[in-house]
Amino acid sequence: METIDFCKSLDFMKLGQAINRENWQIAVGTLQRMQKKAGEAGCDTFDRNFIQLKQCLMHKEQLAAKNILALIIAKRAQILNSAEK
Repeated sequence: METIDFCKSLDFMKLGQAINRENWQIAVGTLQRMQKKAGEAGCDTFDRNFIQLKQCLMHKEQLAAKNILALIIAKRAQILNSAEK
Protein backbone atom coordinates (compact mmCIF):
# COMPACT_ATOMS: atom_id res chain seq x y z
CA MET A 1 0.00 0.00 0.00
CA GLU A 2 2.86 2.40 0.72
CA THR A 3 4.05 2.03 -2.88
CA ILE A 4 0.63 3.23 -4.04
CA ASP A 5 0.78 6.22 -1.70
CA PHE A 6 4.24 7.05 -3.02
CA CYS A 7 2.99 6.86 -6.62
CA LYS A 8 0.11 9.22 -5.78
CA SER A 9 2.59 11.81 -4.50
CA LEU A 10 2.66 15.26 -6.10
CA ASP A 11 6.45 15.04 -6.19
CA PHE A 12 6.26 13.50 -9.68
CA MET A 13 4.55 16.65 -10.96
CA LYS A 14 6.95 18.94 -9.09
CA LEU A 15 9.92 17.08 -10.56
CA GLY A 16 8.53 17.37 -14.08
CA GLN A 17 7.89 21.10 -13.66
CA ALA A 18 11.40 21.71 -12.32
CA ILE A 19 12.96 19.83 -15.25
CA ASN A 20 10.76 21.65 -17.74
CA ARG A 21 11.76 25.02 -16.31
CA GLU A 22 15.42 23.96 -16.09
CA ASN A 23 15.35 24.65 -12.36
CA TRP A 24 18.07 22.12 -11.61
CA GLN A 25 18.44 22.73 -7.87
CA ILE A 26 14.74 22.20 -7.22
CA ALA A 27 14.76 19.13 -9.48
CA VAL A 28 17.68 17.58 -7.58
CA GLY A 29 16.09 18.38 -4.20
CA THR A 30 12.77 16.91 -5.28
CA LEU A 31 14.47 13.79 -6.64
CA GLN A 32 16.39 13.30 -3.38
CA ARG A 33 13.14 13.58 -1.42
CA MET A 34 11.49 11.07 -3.76
CA GLN A 35 14.39 8.62 -3.39
CA LYS A 36 14.07 8.83 0.39
CA LYS A 37 10.29 8.33 0.31
CA ALA A 38 10.59 5.42 -2.12
CA GLY A 39 13.13 3.78 0.17
CA GLU A 40 10.88 4.23 3.18
CA ALA A 41 7.96 2.77 1.22
CA GLY A 42 10.06 -0.23 0.21
CA CYS A 43 9.55 0.68 -3.44
CA ASP A 44 12.69 -0.20 -5.41
CA THR A 45 10.96 -0.10 -8.81
CA PHE A 46 12.36 3.33 -9.64
CA ASP A 47 15.89 2.97 -8.19
CA ARG A 48 17.80 2.62 -11.46
CA ASN A 49 15.77 5.36 -13.16
CA PHE A 50 16.31 7.73 -10.23
CA ILE A 51 20.08 7.18 -10.42
CA GLN A 52 20.08 7.83 -14.18
CA LEU A 53 17.90 10.90 -13.72
CA LYS A 54 20.19 12.31 -11.04
CA GLN A 55 23.12 12.07 -13.48
CA CYS A 56 21.14 13.99 -16.10
CA LEU A 57 20.18 16.67 -13.59
CA MET A 58 23.77 17.07 -12.42
CA HIS A 59 24.88 17.57 -16.02
CA LYS A 60 21.85 19.76 -16.84
CA GLU A 61 20.78 17.53 -19.74
CA GLN A 62 17.14 18.47 -20.13
CA LEU A 63 16.20 16.17 -23.02
CA ALA A 64 17.75 13.09 -21.41
CA ALA A 65 16.11 14.01 -18.09
CA LYS A 66 12.70 14.31 -19.78
CA ASN A 67 13.16 10.91 -21.44
CA ILE A 68 13.98 9.21 -18.15
CA LEU A 69 11.13 11.03 -16.44
CA ALA A 70 8.80 9.65 -19.12
CA LEU A 71 9.91 6.12 -18.19
CA ILE A 72 9.37 6.85 -14.51
CA ILE A 73 5.88 8.24 -15.19
CA ALA A 74 5.01 5.18 -17.30
CA LYS A 75 6.03 2.85 -14.45
CA ARG A 76 4.05 4.99 -12.02
CA ALA A 77 0.95 4.80 -14.21
CA GLN A 78 1.34 1.03 -14.50
CA ILE A 79 1.51 0.66 -10.72
CA LEU A 80 -1.51 2.91 -10.17
CA ASN A 81 -3.53 1.16 -12.89
CA SER A 82 -2.80 -2.31 -11.51
CA ALA A 83 -3.81 -1.11 -8.03
CA GLU A 84 -7.22 -0.04 -9.31
CA LYS A 85 -8.04 -3.47 -10.69
